[in-house]
Amino acid sequence: MTRLLLVLLGIVALFSCITYLLWRLSRVKIVKYSPALLCLLAGGYYLYQAKTVHVGFADLANAITSMMFLTGFVSGLVTCLILDFVFPRFRS
Repeated sequence: MTRLLLVLLGIVALFSCITYLLWRLSRVKIVKYSPALLCLLAGGYYLYQAKTVHVGFADLANAITSMMFLTGFVSGLVTCLILDFVFPRFRS
């Protein structure tokens, strides 16, 4: 269980860094939402696979993978919202 939590914290850190770098380097500010959107799509796909595939432990593996991608979605989205609404208040 602690390994899973460490993996999830690593995913949070990774997607937060990717979102921050896209925010700093891109001129189009909507680009920073792309990692969160891709994680949402992949998480939904693996959640669908977990509900439909019932071969061995494939459904369990798909559910865990879905949880990892949805964690990336939440962390990317929260980072984007912080960069949009909280960070500009500190600049002024």
